Amino acid sequence: MAEPCPFCNIAATNPPTPLNNPEPKSTTDSISDNVKTAHMILSTEHVIAFMDIMPLTPGHVLVVSRHHYEKLGDMGVLASQEIGKWLPILSRVVTKVIFGDDPDRHWNVVQNNGSRAAQVVPHVHFHLIPRPITDGVHRPGFAMFGRGQRSELDDEEGEELSHAMRVELAGEVRRIKSEEGIDLSIDSTSRGKL
Repeated sequence: MAEPCPFCNIAATNPPTPLNNPEPKSTTDSISDNVKTAHMILSTEHVIAFMDIMPLTPGHVLVVSRHHYEKLGDMGVLASQEIGKWLPILSRVVTKVIFGDDPDRHWNVVQNNGSRAAQVVPHVHFHLIPRPITDGVHRPGFAMFGRGQRSELDDEEGEELSHAMRVELAGEVRRIKSEEGIDLSIDSTSRGKL
């Protein structure tokens, strides 16, 4: 019997929440006696975002479709639009929290499809991976595509980073409404079925 999808489990235990609510939001995901904490950043009707439990760098975030699609090509247009809407917003949020006001921000956006392409969890997800300066030196990001030095996310660090990102996201949502006139709290996919 196949194990349940961990991302579907996280989605099921994290209902959509208001975009302006930076309060602590961590839930426990228990798959096959392996209990992990999901440090949530975003939970909408169609997209969830949370800290990677085995980050390549501090601030490594996963942006995931709430509904189960194994590969990017399996997604419908509206589900794809929702992911596409949140990726740049969450990129700004993640890099602002990790880099502050430093304009020299570098990060990867990675999406793998299938096990030969290093997709570990067969559920559409994107990695947002900040690439901060280490030891005062710019280094190319060779730790990619599931390879590289990874260590388990400390729960305290995960909660601190996810809270800072929720606070930054709430500010970004207000900025977008004020400057661009777009209210992200309105479900833009209500026009059709995902």
